Amino acid sequence: MITGYVWLILISLLSINMGIFIFVLIKKMTMNSINKKKAAIKSEYEDEFVRFITSPDDEIKVEPKTYLEKKVCQSLILDYNAYIPESKRKVLLERTGTDETLNKVTRNLSSSNVWKKKTGTFLAGEYEFDTLAPVLLKQLQTKDNQLLFVTAKSLIKMCDRQFLKEVLQEAAKDNRMEKNQVLSLLELVEEDIEDILEECMLSDDLFLQVIALEELGKRHYSNSVKWIRTSVLHSQKEIRIAALKASYNIGNSGDDLYLNDIVSVKDDSEWEVRSFLAKVLRKINTEKSMDILIDYMSDQNWYVRHHAADSLYAHGDRGINALNHLLYSDDRFAKDAAGAVLQKVALNK
Repeated sequence: MITGYVWLILISLLSINMGIFIFVLIKKMTMNSINKKKAAIKSEYEDEFVRFITSPDDEIKVEPKTYLEKKVCQSLILDYNAYIPESKRKVLLERTGTDETLNKVTRNLSSSNVWKKKTGTFLAGEYEFDTLAPVLLKQLQTKDNQLLFVTAKSLIKMCDRQFLKEVLQEAAKDNRMEKNQVLSLLELVEEDIEDILEECMLSDDLFLQVIALEELGKRHYSNSVKWIRTSVLHSQKEIRIAALKASYNIGNSGDDLYLNDIVSVKDDSEWEVRSFLAKVLRKINTEKSMDILIDYMSDQNWYVRHHAADSLYAHGDRGINALNHLLYSDDRFAKDAAGAVLQKVALNK
């Protein structure tokens, strides 16, 4: 009787194994068949797909109808996404079905695989699937800094300034983003953000103040000069440098009080501040700026001398005459800096 039970168990296990084997074999054969069909469809579609995204023609001859054909087109869109102009991306989405692509992006966003999640996040922004904004807003809490940046970028592409405050707050926590990363995000915002930048200036967060100050200057907002004047003598070096960067973008505003505040840092103890002032004075062609630049030609720091020489040359004949005069200076630093710029100019002619 025991022997009968043993045989029954063995036969049952054998049957299960045979069933699994047959299932796996059928699945493999089916997948091979599907992959062959996909390869054939891709071979048929890819040349036309590439022609469409690289030519001015707005018509594409690909007409996917079956589920498999649409899947192949979606795959081609993902493969060539970086090269597809926005206007043509919309045409392709209409051909393959926006809902199908949205579903695929949504699945990637909910994946436990971090790379799939990053891909889904990126594509959500590229296709501007704003229905996914709540998911991305929640995702700003991620501990993955790279995913945080991709999420912030996609949110801005979808909703412009709507969630910018939340993005900046997360970016500033323990400096989770580099300054240049945040500035690159701000470049994507098309709407007016002066109020948000002013809130950052009024905060106690040094990181946000630096970013806001630079961006105020880039956007030439009406209050930029006011913020530059109040920041150029700040106790923190980073704020003084940000004020000078903003000033460089504004140039010569014609406001004498503003210009006096800018040049008041000419004797700053930090070489980075003096170096940025030398760059700013490239755009302020006055007697006072010329005098400061000539003094900077004898500065102990190479970067200060280098930027001073470049700025003098940018002032035209007066600056070039000053550089030529410095070639005969007893100061080795000034002589070398002037010679380097004049030599570079001569070689580029």
